[in-house]
Amino acid sequence: MKIKILLVGLFIVASTTSAFAAGPYVGTTIGVSVLHDSDVKNPGTPKITASYDLGFGMNVSGGYNFDGARIEGEFGYKSTEIDKLSGPGQGGYVQGADISIMSYMVNGYYDVRTPSQVTPYIGVGLGLVNVKMDINGMKNDDTVFAYQLITGLGIAIKKNIILDLSYRFQGASGDANISGADVQYMSSNFNVGIRYNF
Repeated sequence: MKIKILLVGLFIVASTTSAFAAGPYVGTTIGVSVLHDSDVKNPGTPKITASYDLGFGMNVSGGYNFDGARIEGEFGYKSTEIDKLSGPGQGGYVQGADISIMSYMVNGYYDVRTPSQVTPYIGVGLGLVNVKMDINGMKNDDTVFAYQLITGLGIAIKKNIILDLSYRFQGASGDANISGADVQYMSSNFNVGIRYNF
């Protein structure tokens, strides 16, 4: 009986250690991107609000695990369509208007140790986002400073492979200027992916 308890304890420790093993890692995720309604301000005209369809998002990252704390560089891409515009005395559904966001972030994470294969984590990120609008073939973009707040779960499915489930709230520190209009950017992102520890 004591041997069984010892073996179970060693298995739990090994599983926990694999999720926290110090060293480099790479990861990728895909998921759903929900762009929040955004204010669009043109000089001399009333403010209007843009609403968006459900979008697609993906990230690739590489970083280093310091046995519980992690730092990484991340590239992200999100794409969706503008659904409708609304404002004082105007508005309606929009066709042929796409929006895409490329993000370049540096993230820091804290992994919460547990006696299991599941590792909750929290994180923050700072960087840049490039917001591009394509309206009937006319493309304009702007790059602004950005931040993100992250929470998720890492689930050790093999010695060096972590299933990554995460939520990211991403926003710009200021409005993107697209063809003279100031466009607000915020998004909620629900992702699933894989992290490989070397």
